[in-house]
Amino acid sequence: MKRYLPGVWIAALLCGAVWAAVPEAGPQEAQLIAVLQSGASPQDKANACRELARVGTKQAVPALAALLADEQLSHLARYGLEPIADPAVDSVLRAALGNLKGRPLVGVIGSIGVRRDAAATAALAELLTAADADVAQAAARALGSIGTPAAAGALQSALGKGADAQERAVGEGLLRCAAVLPPAEALKIYDRLRHPPEPLQIRAAALRGAILARPQDGVALLAAELHDDESALAGAAVRAALEMPGEAVTLALASEAGKLAGERQQLLIQTLGARGDAAAVPALLTLAQSGTTGGRVAAMRALTQIGNASVVPAFAQMALESDAEVASAARAGLGSLSGSAVDAALTGMLAAADPKTQLVALDLISQRRLTSALPALLRLAESTDPALAAASLKALGELAGPAEVPALLKILLTTPATAAAENALTLVCTRPTAAAGGQLVIQKAVYGDLPDGPSADVTKKVAELVGAGTRTVEASNEEFGDPAGGAVKELRVDYTANGTPGTQTVKEGESMTFTVNAPPPACASVLVAAVAQAQPQPKMALLRILRAAGGPEALAATRAATKDTNLEVRETAWRNLCEWRTAEVLPDLEELMGNPPSAKFKILALRGELRLIPLQTGTPAQKFVALQPVLARVERPEEKRLALAALGEIPTAEALDLVLKELPNAALKEEACQAAVAIGEQLVSTAPAVVGAALRQVVKTTENTRVAKRARAVLKTIKS
Repeated sequence: MKRYLPGVWIAALLCGAVWAAVPEAGPQEAQLIAVLQSGASPQDKANACRELARVGTKQAVPALAALLADEQLSHLARYGLEPIADPAVDSVLRAALGNLKGRPLVGVIGSIGVRRDAAATAALAELLTAADADVAQAAARALGSIGTPAAAGALQSALGKGADAQERAVGEGLLRCAAVLPPAEALKIYDRLRHPPEPLQIRAAALRGAILARPQDGVALLAAELHDDESALAGAAVRAALEMPGEAVTLALASEAGKLAGERQQLLIQTLGARGDAAAVPALLTLAQSGTTGGRVAAMRALTQIGNASVVPAFAQMALESDAEVASAARAGLGSLSGSAVDAALTGMLAAADPKTQLVALDLISQRRLTSALPALLRLAESTDPALAAASLKALGELAGPAEVPALLKILLTTPATAAAENALTLVCTRPTAAAGGQLVIQKAVYGDLPDGPSADVTKKVAELVGAGTRTVEASNEEFGDPAGGAVKELRVDYTANGTPGTQTVKEGESMTFTVNAPPPACASVLVAAVAQAQPQPKMALLRILRAAGGPEALAATRAATKDTNLEVRETAWRNLCEWRTAEVLPDLEELMGNPPSAKFKILALRGELRLIPLQTGTPAQKFVALQPVLARVERPEEKRLALAALGEIPTAEALDLVLKELPNAALKEEACQAAVAIGEQLVSTAPAVVGAALRQVVKTTENTRVAKRARAVLKTIKS
């Protein structure tokens, strides 16, 4: 019976000559070699192989070679051998080719390829016809890695002689050879592989190589293959186009794009865009202006990638087309094209004779935030065309600043587009800033394990920071102490900015920034001066702008307008006072309640008082006293809801008692429950018994799960 020698003895015989010449190894390497030659466990030997890949030298070759036939450790032995820069490694690997089988042999062939051992070419060539398909394919790939003319010759001899898998492996090997051989030799290989009967994926890769390897006629081959019936080959040609520099290539591709259709045309158009060569612009522009929707959209996107300002007029026309997809692509292109030349072209479109073109330009100027177009926008805002005037004013509202206020005011006083001019001036005069201007009032600040855990009232501290001019506050223990050790804390701040309520919550380590509408001083002064001279319609618009802007000057002008000779102006002024955002107008509202122009103003004044009284400075008790006479005037359910909301902002036992009286009212019970919880959350530390009794009623009454959860959280705090 035939017997095989153990793997270790095979390796020893294979490298006997090397073994005899091995000098003494270094200390670490010697220890690792000793592990391999001992009866150590497979795991220990595997670890030794890994370390020898890092520190091994010629001295380790025999011990590693002894494991090449070991099914369990062969791959790790090769892992250790491959990095060793000594011919002894190549010798033992070549010797193993004739003595191993199966997976160990496939692995050794792979290692020979990794080390690109040209001396193994003949032996590998013999294995191309091995009965074991894995061995044959590994030999083909290894010869490809070696990449010498001899290796390429062996592979070419094997073409067409194996099964499909082997044919692919031989093709892959030849492609690897071609990648490192001189161009003339590589071209022969590519041309042989790019035709049937080679597998399609090999043909596609070879076509790419054949195109790139041709110094002169590569473009012609590329253009011809774009029309190939086989889409994989056409795709390979397109990919090659991305790697070919030069205007001649761009022009050839652009010429072919018009001859293609469907997805293939779109793919080529995308390639032209990716090349970024302006030489393609004329052809792409032609494709963008006619043909199928898909092709036109692809051409516009490619033109956008190239970024040429010369396409702006054509894009502007296409943006007006009835085909929604084409128009959308044109607008998107105009919005994303970059450069000062594009900006200038868009601004120039404002002078076009066609109003539709001007409207497109206005929209895009707003999108691109082109403040350089402000002079042109101001001129167009005086247009007799209502649509143009309104669109220009809309753009001015988004782009203008304090410097444009006088010009906008002049337009407001004369234009029929009063509403558009009013909106523009309102935006300019109320644009949020982070400046210290404006009135910021901190009402409540809490830091801790919110909402239910331990926390501290830090209202005074936050108010001091804001009073000192700080607009950004960090939630940190350094700033507020640590009321809930071990927990990730939060900072919650309730405030008003120019009378408008706001709330922010941030986690520990984060910061919150308070933004206040601080109208530029020039705005209020210029607007107030214009009120006295304006006709009724623009005067009412000016009053509404002043209400939005706020400030002492605006309030004084509004109060004066309540005495205007024009009824509509007077009513506008009174309405503004009812909707004012700060509590300083409460005396005005009290006056209005005593002598309202009509019943609706009595309701408006009442609503204003309910909203503003909780915003006053003062103690909760003082606010409750101020609210009592107003509550006596409340009759309708709409105002009762506002009254409950106002009471919810006043944490006193008396306010809580009034709120609880509405719990039996089915129409108002949820608003009452919410107000009771809001009071309870602030009053619990000073009146826990009163709050506990109230919130137990809330839990029984409310159908709102969030309100019930908040109520239970307060009750839990009381219990603990």
